[in-house]
Amino acid sequence: MGNTLHHAHLYLSLGLAVLPLHFPFEREGSLQCSCGKATCRQPAKHPFGQLAKNGLKDSSRDPETVQRWFDGRSLNIGIATGTISGIIALDVDPRHDGDTTLAGLEAEHGPLPPTWRFLTGGGGEHILFRHPGGTVANSAGLLGPGLDVRGDGGYIVAPPSRHISRRAYAISVDHHPNDVLLAPPPEWLMQRLSRRKPAAKDAPQERTDWRGHVGATHAEGTRNTALASLTGHLLRNRVDPFAVLDLMLCWNRAHCNPPLDDDEVSATVRSIARKEIDRREAHHAH
Repeated sequence: MGNTLHHAHLYLSLGLAVLPLHFPFEREGSLQCSCGKATCRQPAKHPFGQLAKNGLKDSSRDPETVQRWFDGRSLNIGIATGTISGIIALDVDPRHDGDTTLAGLEAEHGPLPPTWRFLTGGGGEHILFRHPGGTVANSAGLLGPGLDVRGDGGYIVAPPSRHISRRAYAISVDHHPNDVLLAPPPEWLMQRLSRRKPAAKDAPQERTDWRGHVGATHAEGTRNTALASLTGHLLRNRVDPFAVLDLMLCWNRAHCNPPLDDDEVSATVRSIARKEIDRREAHHAH
């Protein structure tokens, strides 16, 4: 409880607006959302209506309000994104290959700049950037599978909230706001966000045609993303990493025009393999 209040004051000191969220509680040996609904669609992630009757609209930077919300209560905490807090958030969900998608984008455009990062209770990551001005819409999958953007009119679940899986949200040790400046979003990321309209909120995610993906020819601009996607798919299906490297070197020579350098292919495979190992270790730890 006190830890949540401590984090709330940290967020206020950073100029962020927060709001109280429902939390997981145990009933008959299993965790449920504190809203009490067995069919809750966002367990331990939606606004706590008794304190925030208007939901996200009640997000606050007022210390007294925040003290009243979180002092002595086991609530989860959310951070409002958008101009109200001066941030946007890239939500990386590895359960939908978000880490693989991001690795492909970074291989194509270069690594993301150092900035604030929060580890989610679902095994993913929230990567925060300074709001670029104007309006940044929320989007799901616009940047690729497993990558969502929380902008104006959105929010993220923040540390030290508890996930319905019992895992806790945490601030990344290497990307803590006390040690790293909040970076502006890369230009290429904003260009991709403005390229086309976001998909409908409830639209099903398209399944990748892996047979066509493997057999297609990939030119500059799609080579790195395709390489990362295929690598992640193979590793997720427990193919030996050394075999994956050999396969991707051969695939690159046959299906990329022009082929990527072998060193670049190796670096991408190693990077995604490390993330996959970390993901498995985190899963077994919980």
